[in-house]
Amino acid sequence: MLRAASCLLIAGCLTAQAADTNMFMVLSKFEMKLYGYAKLDASYDTQRTSSGERMYYVYPEVNGESDNEFNMTARETRLGLDMQGPAVDEFKTSGKLESDFYGSGGSANAPNVRLRLAYVNIAHSRGFAMRAGQDQETFTTVTPKILNNSSLGNAGALTSTRSPQFRLTQQIPLGDSKIIAAAAVTRPNTHGDDCDKGGQDDGVDSGAPFFQGNLIFETKWLTEKATKISVSGHYGRETLDSVISNKVVETDSKDYDSWSVMGSLYVPIISQLAVQGTLWQGADLDSYGGGIGQGINTTLEKSIAAAGGWGELVLNLTEVLNLNVGYGIDDPKDSDLSKGNRSKNQIFFASLYYKITSAATVALEYSRMQTEYKGSSDADNNRFQGAVSYNF
Repeated sequence: MLRAASCLLIAGCLTAQAADTNMFMVLSKFEMKLYGYAKLDASYDTQRTSSGERMYYVYPEVNGESDNEFNMTARETRLGLDMQGPAVDEFKTSGKLESDFYGSGGSANAPNVRLRLAYVNIAHSRGFAMRAGQDQETFTTVTPKILNNSSLGNAGALTSTRSPQFRLTQQIPLGDSKIIAAAAVTRPNTHGDDCDKGGQDDGVDSGAPFFQGNLIFETKWLTEKATKISVSGHYGRETLDSVISNKVVETDSKDYDSWSVMGSLYVPIISQLAVQGTLWQGADLDSYGGGIGQGINTTLEKSIAAAGGWGELVLNLTEVLNLNVGYGIDDPKDSDLSKGNRSKNQIFFASLYYKITSAATVALEYSRMQTEYKGSSDADNNRFQGAVSYNF
């Protein structure tokens, strides 16, 4: 009882202090900053998509009839914590924790928490840094500005995922420009693929990590905002066992290579206008949002090769009004597919963001997606999406 009363008293004092100073205080011996946003998304689709709230590809019609749907969710609501310090000599340390509510299980109105980011960063004054934890893929340079939370995964972008990793980065200054070189060892197969149905992640079964790299050139070219040009990619291996009736009869029977090579750019043309995008190719990319969610064809016993990319025009019409127009494509190699597999996925999208205040934003987006199937009819969807968010 005494402990509970003490906790209530401390909480009351902190609340009163926060009210007096108009601040939210976090007690720590290091500097900490709470950030995030609360967000509501609502969408209407003329045809059913995977996975409903987040559109990755379009399901085919059934008996020639479309199957429209309406979704509403607050799952993308995000909460994060930035931590700074301590600094010792020429080293600075920092950390980050971030989560949203797209965890597996739960329900539409009672979703589960999902870990997005969690890492420690140790940086040296000479441009060297070490990062350990879960972060965006090291090969990611630019990400599309799009309302749909899929972020063009399976529709042109390999940038919608995160993985546990150990990363080394070196910045090399070149006058007003710089080169950033990064290399990482990552957990294999972050989406838990189990193609052989043996009860083990196929990437983990390989007994080796995945490797990622990124070489970025940054320079102030046309505006004060930096232009970025990069070459990046990854390599890893998945191993499948021989399984009969969900029982492993032979371990490590066949290996499949997972790899990608991509080029990315972000070019601010004027202060209000920028173009950005990525082109890529590779194989066994389902864990990274490539191949339209198809990595290994177990029937043909081969990795599914794919190529694709996306491009976007980002226009800040005013200080409070932002317009984005873009296109994405994911094109698996037909000879690696079986009948009925997804053979091409394309999307056109346009979004408009309006800041009511510095914290509150409303947004509207229209997108049209077409998914093609090998040996079957195409599937089309028109999506109308709206959102309201509060950033803090």
